[in-house]
Amino acid sequence: MDKKNIDETLERIEKGELKLYSLEKSIGIDSNTATMIRRIYLEKKFGCGLSAVGSTALDFNDAVDRNIENPVGAVQVPLGYAGEIKVNGLHASRSYPILLATTEGRLVAGISRGISASNEAGGINAAVVRDGMTRDVLIRTGNVKEAASFSAFVSGAAGQEILRKAFSESTRHGKFIECRPYPSGRDVHLRFRATTGAAMGMNMVTIASKMASDAIVREFGKSKGIEAGIISESGNMCSDKKPALINFIEGRGVSVIADVFITAEILERRFGVKPEVVADLNKSKNLSGSALAGSHGFNGHVANMLASLYLALGQDMAQVVEGAQALTDAAAVRGGLYISCYLPSIEIGTYGGGTKRETQMEVLKMMGLYGDNDPEGASRLQLAEVIAAVCLAGELNLLCAEAAKDLSSSHGKIKR
Repeated sequence: MDKKNIDETLERIEKGELKLYSLEKSIGIDSNTATMIRRIYLEKKFGCGLSAVGSTALDFNDAVDRNIENPVGAVQVPLGYAGEIKVNGLHASRSYPILLATTEGRLVAGISRGISASNEAGGINAAVVRDGMTRDVLIRTGNVKEAASFSAFVSGAAGQEILRKAFSESTRHGKFIECRPYPSGRDVHLRFRATTGAAMGMNMVTIASKMASDAIVREFGKSKGIEAGIISESGNMCSDKKPALINFIEGRGVSVIADVFITAEILERRFGVKPEVVADLNKSKNLSGSALAGSHGFNGHVANMLASLYLALGQDMAQVVEGAQALTDAAAVRGGLYISCYLPSIEIGTYGGGTKRETQMEVLKMMGLYGDNDPEGASRLQLAEVIAAVCLAGELNLLCAEAAKDLSSSHGKIKR
């Protein structure tokens, strides 16, 4: 589009003849051109420059509707290399390059230090202990007796088979695990759980859960002569993007544990601390301190590792909320430090959603974890164990820095 056409389009926008969000449809232009015009409009309207916002490798023809609406450009975040982390997992069993997207100074350096110490100790062990994306469909009956009857119908073998069959008919990659009913007055929350292949799978499970709920309500009506109906396709017991103890207890997405044993010699040489001091600090800080605060998470800064990884790897950033409900434990044993980190609810994918954006796809491919040819989701479980290992490395470094009382001096070196 030449300058004359751009100016004419901007004039029509200013007159209200064109809407910014519908430029593609209204005048038949592609989304990359529409993005440029929206950005120029904002620059003129607000008297600002958005040239950096406009400098992006993103193809908005692919991103619009998949990842964004009404785009004007992109925000860039520095991406740092923290080294290769050695993971001895059930699914991940090699060294993986780690790139972290963050604007927090010293974060990449700190995690890198934790990775280096863990690698010297032989690598970090990791194990997926549970897998299943959840969605809660909210059903309404007439009264508590009907709700109890519906819950019993859902819980029975015949009810579970109805749900499994209907769920499976709407998805190729999602595999039904279970559906648990949670009655509350006349309402019943149906909490579905399913595996999702390489995808994070929340949308997949939402669609399939709706289909399954329609089927169970219909069959319940035929069998019992009782009317029930869906009042929400998400009843908040999932629980998505909110701190919730059900995710801590039962898990959502992938539940994974990582641990490592660091000898006293490595701790002393690399961090200048003793195992007993680090273990005692973890108890007083991450366990007792978190309990006194009424925290849903018992860790130092797992949210830091998750946010920087999620952004670099194309994950849903809002799901850091439940992912950071993690538990870090430590003990002085056998001449060294045993430290572990349990993450009960990390919702991640290696294909679909934000993983298809250009920079995030490159990072996943560099790690060998892009899941485009992975219908069973092996790459997603590998990634879960890698993420847990990075979180543990970050926890190790923070605890050691605080035990050595050099946290504030480290941050003090940053020019802010």
